[in-house]
Amino acid sequence: MHQVYCKSSFDALRNHFLHWSHLSHEQWDWIIWLSLLGQSAYTISQFAKISKTSAWFNRQKFMKSSQLAKTQKPFTKLKGRIEIDETFIKEIHKGNFKNPDDPRKKWIEENAKDLNCCIEMAIDENKNIYAQTTNTKRLTKKWVQENLTSKLIEEKSIIVCDMQILYDTVAKQTKCTLKKFKSKENKELNYKNLSNISKIQSSLKEFITHYHGIGFTNIQNYLNLWKFKYQHYKISPYAKSEALYFSL
Repeated sequence: MHQVYCKSSFDALRNHFLHWSHLSHEQWDWIIWLSLLGQSAYTISQFAKISKTSAWFNRQKFMKSSQLAKTQKPFTKLKGRIEIDETFIKEIHKGNFKNPDDPRKKWIEENAKDLNCCIEMAIDENKNIYAQTTNTKRLTKKWVQENLTSKLIEEKSIIVCDMQILYDTVAKQTKCTLKKFKSKENKELNYKNLSNISKIQSSLKEFITHYHGIGFTNIQNYLNLWKFKYQHYKISPYAKSEALYFSL
């Protein structure tokens, strides 16, 4: 009888940002703390004593690691009274994408430097937060049909939104009641009814404005980092880093 063994190896740090990392604990602390403060890759490289390129790539590794996802408050279906709205953040293109086959070219106009990317956001009465990039310049029907479904939203909830017509589709496919408000006619009333979604949109834009070089390929990484910071704003930077290391 022959025994066959594969050559794969597994360890406790698999999918952790420390996996296959040559950086010290102190260097990772600088990456985490300065990333949460919105500092540039150059600033991180100065404090962590690594190259600017290494600082940028390790920050991306940290933001898209499963470890960051584990520290988020458990997400449950949005239910009850749900405020929903799309917002837009500036996508900054550095360089001119000289390769004619670069996939990023399909999203941009010729010679374009700064464009907006649509971010769909929602918050329910239990403070569950949804923030997802659509990877498009505007909210599209196809994206709505594929993402804002009953897998995300509890049926027979109440959806509160502005006059965006695509939310009619959301209400229909989730069997929810729809309440719309005209933002331009009565801004005070509109803010009162959409105050929670307005607050998290403002928080996201304030957080994201410190970064440079954000593209369609990495916007979701920054959304994940913002969500972690928003959910843990009461704890100290040291406690945040410990939570990220050990999923406390």
